[in-house]
Amino acid sequence: MKSLTPLPAKPSYLERYILIRDKKHKKTRAPLTLAHALIEARYKAYALAVKQDDLVSLKANDDTLKISDLLRACYDVATQPLKDMKKAIKEIQPKRQLKYCPMCGTTLPKTFDHYMPAVRFPEFAVHPHNLVPCCSRCNSTKDDDWLNTKGERQYFHAYADTIPDVQFVEVALVENPVTKRVGAKFNLQRPAGLKDHKWRLIDSHFSRLKLIELYDEHGNDEVAEILADCFTHLESGGGNARTFLTGRASDRTRTYGRNHWVVVLLTALSQHPNLDQWIQNQ
Repeated sequence: MKSLTPLPAKPSYLERYILIRDKKHKKTRAPLTLAHALIEARYKAYALAVKQDDLVSLKANDDTLKISDLLRACYDVATQPLKDMKKAIKEIQPKRQLKYCPMCGTTLPKTFDHYMPAVRFPEFAVHPHNLVPCCSRCNSTKDDDWLNTKGERQYFHAYADTIPDVQFVEVALVENPVTKRVGAKFNLQRPAGLKDHKWRLIDSHFSRLKLIELYDEHGNDEVAEILADCFTHLESGGGNARTFLTGRASDRTRTYGRNHWVVVLLTALSQHPNLDQWIQNQ
């Protein structure tokens, strides 16, 4: 897991909204133009909340809710400026980072999640910082449920949150003595010194999206593919398999972070005493 790169401040996020707004039909555009000062104030409030790491302080606004349908139409009915902005969000990310959904790390991010739910915060429907590329599974699971009953955030904000650069996803590798297949069992482990609120967010994000179960579901097949790659590497005259896996893990860590489930698998396999035997069993 690794944070995403937000769009630069120029053109400003408000200017991007204006470009989208002004492409709407007059029936939608005119009342939104009249509400410009309100939207500008809300964009400033969002920027301040992000700066202060206090998104939960943002409350739904009665005045924007009155024009919710008009604001949400800016997103629901695509215009060229909106398409351009979505494209820009994806293109500014480092190469390969969006090979995986930034929320789960398992599949392609083919949709966008409104981190601040559009049903309560329609003024941020086309706010670049509020549009997170993700997969449909994560999008539908998170839905509008961004806070728990205590008013705490339940999911990482892919732009605003810095993922702690410490290990918290771990895996145990176990060989089935009958089939000779190697299985993977993931778990979360709280690192020493990690602050309570950071850990609660990590634990909640993984729990709500059922990520450990998802990694367990994919883990066995991924182990088999990694071992097959090692076998091919050695058969073609490649060097030490542990060095090969360590290199792949380092490369993926730079792109996806140390806690990406495939990185965790690569690292665990490279360090396991039975690696050579497992490769020969392929």
